[in-house]
Amino acid sequence: MDFKRKVQLGIATATGALILGVVVVPSITHGLYAASDNVSSVSQTAAPTTVKATDQTVQATSASGTKGNYSVKYVNAGTSSTTATYKQTDYNTSSEAKTQVNPLTNTQGSSVQLNSGTTATMQGTMGRVYVHWNTGNWSVTTIANTEDVASNPAKFANQVNSQLEKQSLTDKSVTSGAVTVYNTTQDGQANTVKWQESGQVSQVQGQQANTVIKIAAATKN
Repeated sequence: MDFKRKVQLGIATATGALILGVVVVPSITHGLYAASDNVSSVSQTAAPTTVKATDQTVQATSASGTKGNYSVKYVNAGTSSTTATYKQTDYNTSSEAKTQVNPLTNTQGSSVQLNSGTTATMQGTMGRVYVHWNTGNWSVTTIANTEDVASNPAKFANQVNSQLEKQSLTDKSVTSGAVTVYNTTQDGQANTVKWQESGQVSQVQGQQANTVIKIAAATKN
């Protein structure tokens, strides 16, 4: 399956379109947890409390779950609506965890040179420009509306590449990692950063790409 197909499936899911297919439910490590294993505050997690992004400042307002499986919700300062979510989940095996991250390795399209000498693959379809590259154990895919980058198709990809390097996100030592971000605000928190460390998967989802990357970079794992 090429990267356009895989990314489009993710878009369709985020926007609520109906996709027919086989859903494989991963087995997550469960058990009887003592009270001390419960997570009820952000300070018990690896998530940052406050993150200042380009267009907004978000604050972690609640945390719930157990030490192995929990989630943290973020709201835009001054509002009560959730704009981003951080989750940490333990799986039974490393291979099972990797299927949740699902990094892209082989992609189709034309070659393009990004800033800092990064070589990427670019493909335009259905009013969007997809740019993909790999760095270390990380896979990065940017998605921009064609009209927004008509004069410079790699514009958004260059912006994301610069931010990843500035935040040192893809310098994290991980088993595998995947970044998928859009150049416009996504109502369904479609911007995602996922990374795997053995059988543990951490994931940040959010409405804005810049915010998601900063939250992921600021986590303690």
